[in-house]
Amino acid sequence: MIRLIVLLVILAAALLVGPQLADHQGYVMIAVADYTIEMSVITAAIIAFVFYFLLLLTEGLLSRLFSVRRGIRGWWQNRRYLKAQRQTQKGMTALAEGEYQRAEHLMLRSAGQSDLPLLNYLSAAEAAHAQGAYQKRDEYLLKAGELDPQAQLAIQLTQVRLLQDQGEWQQSRELLEQLRQRWPQHPQILQRLRSIYQAQQAWQEELELLPLLRKQQLLSDDDFAAAQQQCYQAWFSKILQEQNEDVLLAFWQQQPRVVRHTPQLKLALIDTLIQQQHYQAAFEQLAPLLRKQADEALWQRCAELKLSDYSQLLQLLLRQLKQHPQSPALLSALGHIYYHQEQYVPAQGYLERSVALQPTTRDQRALASIMEHQRLFEKAAEYYRLSLS
Repeated sequence: MIRLIVLLVILAAALLVGPQLADHQGYVMIAVADYTIEMSVITAAIIAFVFYFLLLLTEGLLSRLFSVRRGIRGWWQNRRYLKAQRQTQKGMTALAEGEYQRAEHLMLRSAGQSDLPLLNYLSAAEAAHAQGAYQKRDEYLLKAGELDPQAQLAIQLTQVRLLQDQGEWQQSRELLEQLRQRWPQHPQILQRLRSIYQAQQAWQEELELLPLLRKQQLLSDDDFAAAQQQCYQAWFSKILQEQNEDVLLAFWQQQPRVVRHTPQLKLALIDTLIQQQHYQAAFEQLAPLLRKQADEALWQRCAELKLSDYSQLLQLLLRQLKQHPQSPALLSALGHIYYHQEQYVPAQGYLERSVALQPTTRDQRALASIMEHQRLFEKAAEYYRLSLS
């Protein structure tokens, strides 16, 4: 635009000055080697003007030509970009629908033009994993890491998840423990570590991890208590299965005082002993608790004991019955203890009182068995019917 204005100004000046110079045209001579060119000043000015105009025209044509080329190139690049976006969307859909081979092909094909090539390679890795192509999966994850070194955490967490799905617990554990050194409080790392510890029955490691999960508010207080109890009970069972009750009780004494004085953990120890039929050891753990308190949870476990001598246990429970004569759990415990000793008359009395207050399937079946022993078959059938209702 500026050049056009300059050109118009020159043209206007020529129109104004031209008539005045008509009688004084001047003289211009250009000599090159043996050649000379002679012309008037006006003629030289006109030639210069025409030459300048031709230069402007040539520049305009070239500019338009290159502009068209840039437009074509931009249109082509935009077309490839939109095509890559459509392929990425189709690849994600195929992955969600379980068409893993097609998903892998589409994700790789569109990775070069994608806005998020990292997502393409991670999705391709998942598709390859689903097909059992683990070497290709690892290659795609490596490529993703090369594309975006800042996304190492996301890439390695994806690798951990796929390794866990493959059942490679030890390899995924080692990778997570390396990540934990860099990101010690990352929620995803901590939660996945816990799932691996559970799969490997690494109860000690899980117990050490639980307080950190609670601190990060990944576990509520109730969930923490339940998880802690579950860990200890599984650990107790493992010790009993692999060794014996003496080792288990010694292990229990080595636990911190706060653990040994947590009621739910003490009950977990007692439950494990009962489940593994170490009834005398279970009673020795129950007796001190019964002397200190009357508790329904303790009475329920008393009903499951099978001892060679029930005298101490009966003495404790009968003393508590004076203070809690209408407790269904206590009456049930006494009934089952007498039933284990084949003293059916007192067993029947306590169990009937318990069922009258709070009927349970276990008590009704015990009463049915007592009636059978007494050859009262109609009553036995009635209690069996009630236990099924």
